[in-house]
Amino acid sequence: MSDWIRVTIACPEAMIADANQLASVLGFSAADANTFGEPVWQDAEGNRYAVASTLAKPAFVTDAMSPLLEPPWGADMEAAARAQEWLAVFDPATDSAPFANPVHLAAVLYADAPEALAILGVTPVASE
Repeated sequence: MSDWIRVTIACPEAMIADANQLASVLGFSAADANTFGEPVWQDAEGNRYAVASTLAKPAFVTDAMSPLLEPPWGADMEAAARAQEWLAVFDPATDSAPFANPVHLAAVLYADAPEALAILGVTPVASE
């Protein structure tokens, strides 16, 4: 998997259900519909996010921005299309951090997970 790329995505709390449908469409199995879990990360303003970090095919950006095709296991294609509209891919070399915000699925490419979390500008939600 050395030719794969690291993708870390901060998903705003309100977008989790739709983002999971996009993950299912872009992923490898029906299990990808559970990519984004609880919103246990937050930005400086207190907005909450579910974060996923995974290895993806180098074609991830092209695939994520191309017309979506329903996977063999099915997906809510309307929800996936909504999530696709919210997807913003950031390049740490050229874009200014932090990237996480409540109106985008903010994706960071190539950085390792701890570095990507810093670039996204999210920290763990304090225990209540």
